[in-house]
Amino acid sequence: MLPKKNTFAFRLNLYVVSSISLIAVIIFTSFYFISRDILLSMAEESAKNITEKYVNQIDAVIGKSAKIPYNIATVIENGNPKEEELIALLKNIVTNNEEVYGSAIAFEPFGFDENKYFYSHYVYKSKGEIVTSNLNDPKYEYFYQDWYQIPAHLEEPVWSEPYYDEGGGNVVMTTYSVPFYKTENGIKKFWGIITVDIALDWLDSLVSSIKIYETGFAFVISYAGTFVTHPNNDFILNHTIFSLSEEYNIPDLREIGKKMIKDESGFRELNGVTIKEDSRIYYTPFNSNNWSLGVIFPDKELYADLNNLSLIIIVIGLFGLVFIIATVTEVSKRLTKPLNQFAKAAGEVGSGKFNTELPQITSKDEIGELYNSFKRMQVELNNYIENLKATTAEKEKMQSELRIAHQIQMDMVPKIFPPFPERDDVDLFAVLDTAKEVGGDLYDFFFIDDERIVVLVGDVAGKGVPASLFMAVTRTLIRSKFTKGISTAKVVDQINRDLMQNNDSQLFVTLLLCIIDLKTKEMEYTSGGHNPAYIVSEDGTITTLKDRHGMALGLFDVMPYTSSTYQMKQGDKFILYTDGVNEAMDKNGDIYDYERFENMLGKIKDLSAKESIEIILKDIKKFAEGAEQSDDITLMVVTMK
Repeated sequence: MLPKKNTFAFRLNLYVVSSISLIAVIIFTSFYFISRDILLSMAEESAKNITEKYVNQIDAVIGKSAKIPYNIATVIENGNPKEEELIALLKNIVTNNEEVYGSAIAFEPFGFDENKYFYSHYVYKSKGEIVTSNLNDPKYEYFYQDWYQIPAHLEEPVWSEPYYDEGGGNVVMTTYSVPFYKTENGIKKFWGIITVDIALDWLDSLVSSIKIYETGFAFVISYAGTFVTHPNNDFILNHTIFSLSEEYNIPDLREIGKKMIKDESGFRELNGVTIKEDSRIYYTPFNSNNWSLGVIFPDKELYADLNNLSLIIIVIGLFGLVFIIATVTEVSKRLTKPLNQFAKAAGEVGSGKFNTELPQITSKDEIGELYNSFKRMQVELNNYIENLKATTAEKEKMQSELRIAHQIQMDMVPKIFPPFPERDDVDLFAVLDTAKEVGGDLYDFFFIDDERIVVLVGDVAGKGVPASLFMAVTRTLIRSKFTKGISTAKVVDQINRDLMQNNDSQLFVTLLLCIIDLKTKEMEYTSGGHNPAYIVSEDGTITTLKDRHGMALGLFDVMPYTSSTYQMKQGDKFILYTDGVNEAMDKNGDIYDYERFENMLGKIKDLSAKESIEIILKDIKKFAEGAEQSDDITLMVVTMK
């Protein structure tokens, strides 16, 4: 029996049941949509795996067939075979390759025999036999056929649109045409075309075997959007994905078709075609011939298990709600009477008056325990508030100081680019991205006379305030040490001795210090335990400066530092960096490493210094996406003009 509407027990029952119902609705709704998203993600991953599996199988067959004319072209170009040898080659191709229906070799006019205007042989399968014919009919004039003209004009292999070979193999086919050339007096000259006709009945069988639930299916379109395979045979070669879009009024299908013929992959919603309900499509291109495979997932079947599970949860939830109402009604009657005794006092405490006197409750049941707990909470709240005030004030002070320290650190490195707009002999750009509020990386550059510029990059061991202070000291020392005629080795040696003084914390810094004469483009450099720098020339050649002239600075007074020189040329890019670049980590703990870094350097030869850094940083961020930055990243590019 429910309590009366004007009682606290009734209101408690109403609030509890309403809250539980609301939470249940939120949980169920969240569960449904989260599960739906997970299901979609799994469906997309499943579709990706399915399409990759079948695309790889198809590419293996088509790729194998595509290699055949290349090999024959090599034989012809290098061997100058005779007529009977050419025919034997064609017979061998057709006989030993099940998927090849026919193959032809067609020469330019008078190309094979100076007395013969036409010269072309075609070998194909007919009723289980290998038939040899020629295409030398003047009425046919194979020189003007698409399979000959297009690859000859483009000077590259071409796949034809699929077509139906009526009267021959009576199957859907496609032709792959490869041009070959003859070298005369050192000049490469177009000589003719080699073709292979590939029957696509195996492709239709393979794609038809892809089963997606009960009514899902797969299809293949050519690079022009023509259906090569489809469950509806009327579509094959008779429709394109774009004509279906118009006929069935499906604008999304046109957009999907555009992406498919552009060799893109994707997972999108789709309505119509042969499935009337809402569905989804995953599409991906072949690597061998720019065709594309699409897989249809019906939404109704995709979400069937989720909808059934949701219905079961709703039924269970309704029974659970009835049980909760009965339970809460009974419990609330027992609890509300003693609760009223300190409800007012609890309200005072709830408003922030933590020292409010509580009425005494001596019962030994849960209400008594609640009272004792509330009393202890009252004391703990007072202590917590006091501690929180002190902790918050200290934390705000520390954060403010760290922000100031970060700003000071950033102000110490040059950040106005281009730094020397009046000069046309150098292009320079640099970035410093700290992992924490403050870090231990540094870079700097400055002129010591009209022609010589100093560039440097350093990395202090550690992070945080101690490393940033050590960095500031190092930078100040570097600027103070340069005098006329001094070498980089001498400067590094002096800085090492200065840093060793009173270095009780045993901090140290790796440093690459360079002087570049912009007139002669000769560079002198000294590396104190730092990462090897790189030179990227105008032609893309990458040179690694692996010399190390001593240990990191600040630890040991060992043998004096030495230096090396490097003669740069116009257009050379000089890349300096800290180990935050090559040791950047992804979320799996893998590092960016030198190999990936050097691959990116191969892409910057035609870019400005700023563009070079931006493309490298973009690749690092993409690699480390989802992982916290593990170290300071400093990168500088200097281009000789």
